[in-house]
Amino acid sequence: MKASQPIGVFDSGLGGLTILKALQKKLPNEQFIYYGDTAHLPYGDKSEEALISYVQAIAHFLKSKNCKMLVVACNSATTVINKAPNLPYSFEDIVEVISPIVDLIATQQKYTNIGIIGTRKTISSGMFNEALVLRNSKLHITARATPLLVPLIEDGFLEENALFPVFDRYFQGFQKCELLIPACTHYPIIYQQIESYFDHKLKVLHTPKIIAECVEAVLQQKELLATSRINEDDYHLSDVTDEFLREAELFLGKKVHFKRTLV
Repeated sequence: MKASQPIGVFDSGLGGLTILKALQKKLPNEQFIYYGDTAHLPYGDKSEEALISYVQAIAHFLKSKNCKMLVVACNSATTVINKAPNLPYSFEDIVEVISPIVDLIATQQKYTNIGIIGTRKTISSGMFNEALVLRNSKLHITARATPLLVPLIEDGFLEENALFPVFDRYFQGFQKCELLIPACTHYPIIYQQIESYFDHKLKVLHTPKIIAECVEAVLQQKELLATSRINEDDYHLSDVTDEFLREAELFLGKKVHFKRTLV
């Protein structure tokens, strides 16, 4: 394994770009290869068997691109990563988006009333709510599946007048929450709208920054931090649509070339 090898990042679509953007900012010398499985989004309503097959195929693709580590930039995919057989990466070479957040929230002492929103797959897995209560019995957890948010974000419905009526339904019972964990990598895209909905009395955890710091720590521990950039980042999608390209350009703040790549 060499420090100059790229880092593989994957998600079902737009959400993983929140993680990628944080990684690019934190680790400017690293090359990233991104795979968005847009042909199968959203992952949150897929069966466990389907998710495992997607994860296996993408992991093998990124390994074929010589990636030194794998960043699972999707909460739903994270729920099956430990169940996927014959992955080309050891668990020490994988950073996912749930464990670092659970570790942080379970050990902090500032917040006790925690809200969690995510896909049906993530919430039903218990990997956030049940794990947090086991680690810290003082925490009061309010968790809810919010499946409509991903297609709204993917389709560009980001205005408050489009989101707030949906929030009215989803956020019933969240009034006492002090901190909200967006347990889907799409949700940081609308964290400002969520905080506005709660009149800024609730803080939305900025999960991409935490994941980027975790990736940096793993690379430092393994002495695999790149010291200079050799190649440009590489972007792949399983299905390229004009809408996705528009949203990706707006979010990343630049135009990038996505290759259509089926795995």
